[in-house]
Amino acid sequence: MVLLAACGGGGSSSESFVVRTTSVSWAQATPIALSGGNLAFLAAEDVTGATGTQLNGDADKNDSVAVVVDTAAHQETILAVQAQDLVWVGNELYLVTDELADDVDWNLDTVKDDVVLLHWSKAAATVVFVDTLGDPALFARGTNLYYTSATAPVGALATSLAVIASSAPLTPVAVVSTDIVGPLSPTILGADEGLLFLELDEAVEARSLNGDADSTDKVLALLDGTTVAGVVQSTGLALATDSPLRAKSSGSHDWQVGFLVSETAQNAANLNLPALFGTSWKPTQCVGHEDSDTTDSVLHFLNFAAWSANAVTSPIRNTGLVGSRRICIANGFIATLSLESDEGTCDLNGDGDTDDRVVRWTQIVSGSASILPLNAAADIHAVADCPGGTRGLAELDSRFVALVDESDDDLDIDGGGFTHELLGWLLPSNTAHAWDFTHTSSDAAFVGATFMAETPARDRLGVALPENIEGDNINRHVPAVAGEDLDTNDSVPTFADFSSSTTLSFPGVAIACDTDNAGIVIAKGVAFYRVPEAQDSRDWNGDSVENDVVLFRTSLTQGTSFTTAVLNDLTIGGNATPSVYVDTVGTPSAAAIVVDETIIGSDVNGDGTQHFVVEYFRF
Repeated sequence: MVLLAACGGGGSSSESFVVRTTSVSWAQATPIALSGGNLAFLAAEDVTGATGTQLNGDADKNDSVAVVVDTAAHQETILAVQAQDLVWVGNELYLVTDELADDVDWNLDTVKDDVVLLHWSKAAATVVFVDTLGDPALFARGTNLYYTSATAPVGALATSLAVIASSAPLTPVAVVSTDIVGPLSPTILGADEGLLFLELDEAVEARSLNGDADSTDKVLALLDGTTVAGVVQSTGLALATDSPLRAKSSGSHDWQVGFLVSETAQNAANLNLPALFGTSWKPTQCVGHEDSDTTDSVLHFLNFAAWSANAVTSPIRNTGLVGSRRICIANGFIATLSLESDEGTCDLNGDGDTDDRVVRWTQIVSGSASILPLNAAADIHAVADCPGGTRGLAELDSRFVALVDESDDDLDIDGGGFTHELLGWLLPSNTAHAWDFTHTSSDAAFVGATFMAETPARDRLGVALPENIEGDNINRHVPAVAGEDLDTNDSVPTFADFSSSTTLSFPGVAIACDTDNAGIVIAKGVAFYRVPEAQDSRDWNGDSVENDVVLFRTSLTQGTSFTTAVLNDLTIGGNATPSVYVDTVGTPSAAAIVVDETIIGSDVNGDGTQHFVVEYFRF
């Protein structure tokens, strides 16, 4: 582990990293949106001010009301509109508003019973009505906003989706489909690197979309979200419940796409039956354990541009690999986490049991080329779950990184028994080779993780590295002081990358970050993370007690680290949260944080109450 410098104080005498406070209380667990230096969030009327504050002009104090901050000018604007969601598209802000809660008939249909899409921009300075929503989900991708309109689609090729370009912020454009039979009413599931994932409910469409005899399935469709000319294209396959979704950009308007298909919903088909594949597809250790049920979720992939142009010559491919939790794509290979109990009770990793969740991968081939997953038991490992969104399997540059559980794998990788969870990496290829578990460091040959988070570009991996793997007190005081940290129970923040084609390194800081929720976020060459003073045995904010949770930042170019602010508790509303909120699509120039005034013990925004408050800084 390469140690970066840890310093005290704010570390900035300029505008950068100067923390500023908004005037209202944050509506707990609601969105915080940034676009460049634009910040927007929802204020809670009931806890803004000692007795609550009416912010949107109706008769109550129980709404969440939109607030905008120009972080460059430090100008805060309360929009006086109730909202339940908000997103930026460049400098254009869009709001989801419940007319009943806002007590305004925004679409002028004489009743206040709709959920509507509203628009605001600093240039226009007025909130205006855009459309009535059929579904409250909004998705901003680049310069485009996608949503579901309440206007029912009519006729073949029509859909209920609409797109708005930031160049024409009040002009919705209907999104069409390739379905020549009838209209479609998709639900937006999410997006990845510009590709939108949509769900088509056969019950809503009143017809079968996946070729079976019923109309009860949820079918996956895709949409190129990088252009207003994108069209909805159905995969014709029933999406597995809670399927992970992955789209890795492979060129302009092109992606490698992975998803899980439900055998049960897909006409009760056994999609991992070995007879569907060549003789080399089945692991030799699985002979006699062929899967015979139709209850699995099975990994499929496609090359978007080729499939979109001709689904016959470039079809969607079934890998036959059961999947769960995660789909990762690296170096032209696709991986997922497979439960051995779903794979015909096969002992895939050769440890004598069939209750592991192991990482499997295969090449994303073109056309109808053979599916040939790597099958050697020695190279298939049991993966430990891990906070941070990766579930123990991540992409870093062109490689897979996995947190392997020695106990579940019945494998002593580091020579210290079967007790650790260790990080290993693999550059996937069609040649079988072992995962690499040794890493560069003067004091740690093996590395674990208690938290692991990817960056959008997959060029760094935020890893909370536990001391107990090597038994080294990394965050000890140098020189020693009274009351210093004496244990090896902590985790320290590291920002893993490949320093060469064969070396995974872990530059980090000798400070104890939160073990389970480090909240590591890396943006614009700066890493942010939570530091609980009690775990680090240091009073970082100088208030004479070690009971705060402090936001630290580390410059990845200069190698220096500084305290930035006192943060919220480790969870809000029972949910883990990132240490900072930033623009993850465009170029960030500001960040927002949430502070808990009850933990700080003071009313930081001066509104007469102690609650959650949004603060921000520029960088």
